[in-house]
Amino acid sequence: MRRMSETYQSKRERWQRMLESLPEGLRGHVSLRNVEAVSALTPQAQERLEEAIQAGLKRIPRALEQLRTNPNTSVADLLIPPTQFVAEPPQPEPEFPGHIQKQLADLIQACFPDMPRISAEALANSDVMDVARNVAQAHDRLFKSNHVRTDFVMMVLHSLMRQTLERLEEVIEATPALRHNFNQSQLPWKSNDRRNTNA
Repeated sequence: MRRMSETYQSKRERWQRMLESLPEGLRGHVSLRNVEAVSALTPQAQERLEEAIQAGLKRIPRALEQLRTNPNTSVADLLIPPTQFVAEPPQPEPEFPGHIQKQLADLIQACFPDMPRISAEALANSDVMDVARNVAQAHDRLFKSNHVRTDFVMMVLHSLMRQTLERLEEVIEATPALRHNFNQSQLPWKSNDRRNTNA
């Protein structure tokens, strides 16, 4: 039992030691206020939490609650919590075409080959993937446009895509966890890598 007289400073120091003892993939993502709960998880649950964070988990406290209840909770369920964790009423079905959802699920499995198809499909349909769905739909419309072969449209689009890639690469470069994941995978993430792969 901890002493009642523990100061905030000594509590922070204890939390910091706990943080340093966590697996490397969790350290940069767990705040001090959550470190005790993460430390109390089983190694298997900590590993599942790390996988979910890599897949885009943002609401860590809720995921901790789920992993305490069931350390075998799937990554998809951590990203899309079961109904008992959701306060808002059910939302209408998304208006994205089926082929966009399939394309995203295929890409998720290409990025995370060990993820079961059902989890990839659930993740492709989750809120966390909204931005990816919007981009995929925009790309779909781009190639269906009657003006895509017009010189000024293509030159502007191509420049825009290059700028987007450069900005994404800057984010990856500045985020050690992302850089590590890309380096561990077979996915080229630098422009030069892509050119070499396609050569």
